[in-house]
Formats: sequence, C-alpha cells, structure tokens
Amino acid sequence: MAAHPVSRVIDAQIHVWKASTPERPWPADAIAPQRAVPLEVPEVSESMTRAGVSGALLLAPTWEGSRNDYVLAAAAAEPARFGAICRFATDDPAAVEQLAHWRDVPGRLAIRMSLNRGDVAGTLERATSSGFFTAAEKFDVPLSIYAPGRYDLYEQLARTYPGLRIAVDHAAVEDDRRPLVEAIEPLLALAAHPGIAVKASALPCFVRESYPFPSITSAVYRLVEAFGAERVFWGSDLSRLPVPYEQLVDVFVHHTPELTAPERDLVLGEAIATWLGWQEAA
Repeated sequence: MAAHPVSRVIDAQIHVWKASTPERPWPADAIAPQRAVPLEVPEVSESMTRAGVSGALLLAPTWEGSRNDYVLAAAAAEPARFGAICRFATDDPAAVEQLAHWRDVPGRLAIRMSLNRGDVAGTLERATSSGFFTAAEKFDVPLSIYAPGRYDLYEQLARTYPGLRIAVDHAAVEDDRRPLVEAIEPLLALAAHPGIAVKASALPCFVRESYPFPSITSAVYRLVEAFGAERVFWGSDLSRLPVPYEQLVDVFVHHTPELTAPERDLVLGEAIATWLGWQEAA
C-alpha cells in the first residue's frame, strides 16, 4: 500500500484476547466472543502493517473478564506501537487509591468502562461511592466509556467532574437501526464540555452501505465540526469490523476531502496521542 498523506495512523481501539484455558480461564458467565478464533497481537500487528497503521490502543474484551495482562505485555514490548486501555475495579476504594500511581506502569494509558449492559445504574453508584471518578479527575486518568444512547450519563459526569477526560466510545452508537448521521446527532451537544471527546470507531458496523461509506464521511464531518478535530479519534474495533481494515483506513485518508490536512492528521492519530499523553507514539 502506498504511503498515506498523513503523519501517522493510530487506531483508537482494538480488542485482543487469548483462548480460555485452565491456566488462564474466562469467567464462567462470559458472553460469546466476537469471533471464534482469538484475535491475538501478532495478527493485529500484521493487519496494521498491511493497512499502514502505525499504532493502536489495545483493550481486553469483556468475555475475558477484568484482565489487563495481555494488553500491558504488548504495550511494554512495543511502547511506540501499542498502548493499553485497561479494565479497572471502579467499585473498590483500595484500588482507587492506586490511581495516584497510574502512570507508573508503562503503556497504561486509559481506563475502559463498559456501560452497555447489566446494572449500569449500580455500577455508576458504586464507582461514585468508591471515589473512582473523583480520583480519575484528580490524577488525570483518561476514561473510555461505552454507554450507547446514554447522553444523560455523559452529561452528568461532565458536569460533576469538569476536569475528567472522557472518550465516548463508538460515538455512543450501538446498531444500524438509524442512519448514522441521525444517530450521532444527540451526541453533538456534549461537545460543549471540553472534557468529552469522541471515538469515531466501529462505524462500518452502523451503516448499511458499501465502500466508500458516504454516511461515515458525513458523520465524521459533523463530529469534527462540533468537537473539533482534536477531540475526534479514528478507530476500527477490528475484531468485529465487517469490512477490510485497509478499506476503513482508506475512507478516512482519501475520502474526507472537506477535512484540512491538519484536521485529518489529528483525527487519524495526532489527537488521541495527545489526549492520552502517549509520548512514545508521538
């Protein structure tokens, strides 16, 4: 593939995991994985090389439980190529105390909260009671939160903890029942909060059209217009991506003519490296 006319391409989210074994078992109540064969780091690295992607944020999926060992090992081995978004015991006050030393572990860049199923209200209540959000704000630990359609949740967190940095995963979209540009419209009001950014990730999962996905381009323009390119992060969610990885990269690189070159650089990697303080990638 020819060199991209961008400074670098960083994927804001890729799930990686290993098979469940007696030595490394998944939780007994684990949901079904997105694919039968685990997506491991060597395959991800090969896919990135073919697509011209220089870096990626790795995240353990929910079916593995609250593990961070695999993503942290990858980040430690190749700190300029991989960073880790980690699971965290947000309800545990003893764990929360350790957020003061979050950056002491190389490659540990953000915390993921999956609030798209289960007792969301209870999870938020326990995270608040433990002091998690207060500590994340105080020690500048960025959060990635997936709460599709829960704009009230993001709004409340932004108002209560104005210094907290939150990335809205997958643009808060869950399915393709509504046209993508329409589906992201309620999200745009959150741009008024400087601590909220948005991942333009997994977007091919939410459209019913073929390459070059004009709805995705239109949605990206709306997000950049509202949030600014410094708060919009390209990502794939590779393990469930329904199109070739190279195609998705190409859409953002070559089919977003209304973005300026600096805006495109920001969306495709500069912005998230800055947002997370990922100095090795920079």
